[in-house]
Amino acid sequence: MADNKVTYRIPAGKNSYVVSFRHPVVKDANGNGKKIQRGAGTSNEKEASRIADDLQEMISDERWHVASKKAEAMEQFDRIAVEAFFDYMPNVIADNSVLDVIPMNTLNDGYIKTVLMGMSGVGKSSLLRWLLGTVDDAFPATSTNRTTTSDLEVIKANQNEYELAVQFMSRNELESDLVDNILDSIEYIMTEARVDGFIDDVQLQLMIFNHEEMATRLLYTFGMPEFSEDNDEEDDEEEENDSIEDQDDTFALPEYKFDEKKRDRFIFDIADRVKKVAQEYIDAGNDFSQIEGDLFNNDEVLSIVDDIISAVIEKFDLLKDGKRTNPKATWPEGWYYKTENREEFIKTVKIFVSVSSKAWGKLLTPIVKALRVKGPFKEEGASKVTPGIIIDGMGFGHSTDYTSIPSKSIERCEAADVILFLDSAASPMMANAKDALKSLIEYGFADKIIVGFTKMDLVKGSNYRGLADKKAQAMTPLVNYLRYLRKQENTILSETEARSISESCIFFSKLKDKNISKITAKGLQELGEKTNAVVSKHITTDDISLTYEALKLYYYLKEATQSFRTEWGERTGYSANTSKTEHWSRIKALSRRLGLIGEERYRELQPLADFASIVQANVNIFINQPEAVTPEQTPEERSDELKRIIKREIGNAFRELNRKRMWTGDRPHSEWERAYNEKGYGSTGRRARIIENIFDEAAPNLADIPNLTEEQQAYLSEVIGMVENILEAHNCKLLRFTMKER
Repeated sequence: MADNKVTYRIPAGKNSYVVSFRHPVVKDANGNGKKIQRGAGTSNEKEASRIADDLQEMISDERWHVASKKAEAMEQFDRIAVEAFFDYMPNVIADNSVLDVIPMNTLNDGYIKTVLMGMSGVGKSSLLRWLLGTVDDAFPATSTNRTTTSDLEVIKANQNEYELAVQFMSRNELESDLVDNILDSIEYIMTEARVDGFIDDVQLQLMIFNHEEMATRLLYTFGMPEFSEDNDEEDDEEEENDSIEDQDDTFALPEYKFDEKKRDRFIFDIADRVKKVAQEYIDAGNDFSQIEGDLFNNDEVLSIVDDIISAVIEKFDLLKDGKRTNPKATWPEGWYYKTENREEFIKTVKIFVSVSSKAWGKLLTPIVKALRVKGPFKEEGASKVTPGIIIDGMGFGHSTDYTSIPSKSIERCEAADVILFLDSAASPMMANAKDALKSLIEYGFADKIIVGFTKMDLVKGSNYRGLADKKAQAMTPLVNYLRYLRKQENTILSETEARSISESCIFFSKLKDKNISKITAKGLQELGEKTNAVVSKHITTDDISLTYEALKLYYYLKEATQSFRTEWGERTGYSANTSKTEHWSRIKALSRRLGLIGEERYRELQPLADFASIVQANVNIFINQPEAVTPEQTPEERSDELKRIIKREIGNAFRELNRKRMWTGDRPHSEWERAYNEKGYGSTGRRARIIENIFDEAAPNLADIPNLTEEQQAYLSEVIGMVENILEAHNCKLLRFTMKER
């Protein structure tokens, strides 16, 4: 293909070849093939030429243009060529399959699965240490800032070995974050340089290596150069803000040495190169808005990203003794390790979870997506292992911009036997905690919830006569909120559910201390008792039938769709520019993740989860108000159980339907990519229009029934049919209406 020839060269100042080509599948901001530049890992021209020839063959032959062909290509072509070609192929939804080298046990095996939920910083990881008996081991990591940046699944098992499976983020995901970082850095330089000419080197390095979402913090992996400070100043907050690991004199990692001076030269060189790129555009009289599209094809920008990725690859030397899940690849998908030595296990696992400043330069934490560990973990103070599974993930954050729980978190709750919802007793039931709890109830999880109040030691004041008053202080906002939900015109939860949640409360204090407090000791005991009570409860529903009207479902769906479309019309700026309208770069970043990376959200921007949550809120009201219950004298507890089962199944089915209509289907997926590719003057409006079109097809605003369009009727029929099938599977009825009915 003459118009897409693979080239190879040795860049100035380098001693090995890079190959460059336009990808035949992945498009750039101009709609052309995305420009790819990848280090060939050789200074031998014949080897570089062979890699280029392999790439040329894959570009020219369309049978290689699907991601599923990667394994076959590995058998036929050079590994570097295959990775350069397939690393950028569009993903669908990544899963944790590489973790399945450690099989996940179930309740049938005697393993109760508990999911920890709550806001960032509420103490989930600190509590997990007590549940695992790893307080002295300082595992998992804790600090006053958000530390959990990946999902952690722990299997407590009666076995001698400790096992660890790690799933890494893909190279494509990391490159995407780095491109975002470099673009932000160049914009920062071009803005600051024009204002006063001063560029803060520390700020610039943080922007280049630490993604603004703070999930990818590569300076943990590389370490950060020392900057001179005023020694006369004392950091009064140092002890408070440090990781707890930093205060642990026994903290240790496996032996790994690196050249700090070489590291410093690398980081400063990267920053200088970014400055140079920005300065060239400044000298040419460009504004950042004029060059954004060009930056994605800038050879030096691509080279900077490739050099950072190469430096990360060197850090995979930390993976010793274990096994890679894809041993032939330069970039590992996952890694498995096992040992009977607890001390060695703790040292090894910290490579993937620690945030300690003592370990910067020796950590892979920023590029870990998920971990699964299994071993003879015993609750602090316990004499034996109680088999079970505990899942911890990233907190929801404190920002009120979060409008719904991420889909992944809802799916974890769906698979869980118990949901331990943690909140701070020092500031209970803040807005985000209320919203999260309400969503869990709406999805049908009320019977799984145990509420745990942490930080009881921070509840202080002369107005408390004792512990009972402090517990009441923590619980009162919860009880009042549940009462508020009960008083709504549309029933959100039943009296039985409200009572069940309010009676489930347990309390913890001083979770970061090394000695267990009396409150925490009792809280752990009550957690075990309440957990067993939740899983042992069995309510039969086989003889109960609920009857509903499809016409009411239509109105609830119409209301939910209008609410979602109004909200996202403002967010993209399509309907109106308001205080809720997002900066164009964030909408573009969202489009990139949906169209190219295989991620359904960008920070708190998560249209799929938002729509599913709004629909589920209305489905919850609909299911709570049947037209008839048979038998008429059915106890509330039994009818509630059937309603929760139906809500969970509808929630799961609608998420899958919505995912296909709004994202993973061929058309919406390609449209998200097209939205990302928009650039230049007017691109914000064009991108908003494309996204609005995606929503038009995936979640059409429903007209009055006589005026429904063919597309609206098809969508309505699909949703109503889905609900009807679920109801019928549980001996319930949905009374249909015709589309002509008023």
